[in-house]
Amino acid sequence: MFELFYKKYNETVQAEDYIEWASGCLELDTREILKLAGMRAPLNLFEVESMFADAMKSAGYEAPPEEECLEYYLEQLHAKLLMPAENAIERVKEIYVCTARNGLSEEQMDWQEVSDAIDDFEFGDNIPGYNMDKIHELIMTNARRLWHTKFSKISFGDFIGQKITKVETEGQFIIEFEKGYLSIECPWRIRKTDGILLGETDIRSSSREWKSVIELLAGKKIEDVRLLEQCPFLIVQCGDLFLDLFHASSFFDGWTLADEEDFYLFSMHGGSIA
Repeated sequence: MFELFYKKYNETVQAEDYIEWASGCLELDTREILKLAGMRAPLNLFEVESMFADAMKSAGYEAPPEEECLEYYLEQLHAKLLMPAENAIERVKEIYVCTARNGLSEEQMDWQEVSDAIDDFEFGDNIPGYNMDKIHELIMTNARRLWHTKFSKISFGDFIGQKITKVETEGQFIIEFEKGYLSIECPWRIRKTDGILLGETDIRSSSREWKSVIELLAGKKIEDVRLLEQCPFLIVQCGDLFLDLFHASSFFDGWTLADEEDFYLFSMHGGSIA
């Protein structure tokens, strides 16, 4: 639906896009969606858009915000560059134009060097001697680097500066703050900049290591919280220590971060953030 609305917001949507959306929603089994999915050429765009509005209403759906649709569209383009693709150059051009058109200067700069290399290869003197294979290698390398190092835009400011008041290890691993807590149900480790101190594997080998965990974390101040988006991989800096949480299940939740008003942020089964 995000891609469909991206096209709507950018006035590039075609009647066939609505039919394709409805065909993917047949499990909802509403009369309006079934009717839309059954439409055949010749199609009248205005008629199909009216039917789409009825189908959305019947499913209880609302139009997603334009910003979320743009983010989804760019992410899908990006994801298609993680493996070799014949039309990689066209996708990079679309990412670059899309980010520039929407004022996403930071995202545009992420692709600036690759875009310049493409321009040099296609229209410039090509002094570096680029060929198609080299350009595709540059694209894929850049795409993978950005994908695996992309930090979430979620703000964790409410947790910064709080002290860890209690570390609960009986039954479940819970770290309590002055105003909130972090509940952990996924693989984890505690490290310094120069190496790992303790991890979940150590606890499995000896439950007595929980005492070391408590000693390491109790009283520490939260300096920073970062979330790598694609993993998801949560990093909590506690003083000079780093607590790394890895979501590693398609069936079970990973971690839950809550403030004093019980506003929850957690990694759901499959790794999505909610």
